[in-house]
Amino acid sequence: MCSGDESDDDLLVRAGHGDEDAFAGLYRRHRDWVLRIAWRLTGDREDALDVLQEAFTYLFRKVGDPTFALSTTLRGFLYPTVRHLALDRRRRRRPEVDVDDLAEVLPAPAGPTNISRELLAAVNALPRPQREVVVMRFGDGLSLQQIADASGIPLGTVKSRLHHALAAMRRALGSE
Repeated sequence: MCSGDESDDDLLVRAGHGDEDAFAGLYRRHRDWVLRIAWRLTGDREDALDVLQEAFTYLFRKVGDPTFALSTTLRGFLYPTVRHLALDRRRRRRPEVDVDDLAEVLPAPAGPTNISRELLAAVNALPRPQREVVVMRFGDGLSLQQIADASGIPLGTVKSRLHHALAAMRRALGSE
């Protein structure tokens, strides 16, 4: 049985030795987070559920490989996987649709509902690299190091993009 206070690393080790409860614990712990990201990137609930399944299937195969070693947090490992799967699915199914264009009409995935239109407009006005860092940090809950690992960019670049994004958002919202 999986206890809620076990670390991801402990659960990964147990799952690597064939413990199904440990893998199920990882799934329960991270499925909602993965689904939110997949939904945001695909713009479609069914596609997001497929991405969720594919991401955990990929993780299951990796965990079973004795040479697999996690070099970051589990979310830092999962994020680029989910992003790749979601964007690939979106390209194959709906090449003419851009999720950024759908932000105003799609129902928001489970999460905070008190985001003002002004804040949303300020985030959407950011250049794509800055917007991605802001969404990964505050929407997906990744640490700065996890963002760097998931994006394949230096930590200093992540910090710089976040700094400039927040400054631009403050200006847009008229506050310091």
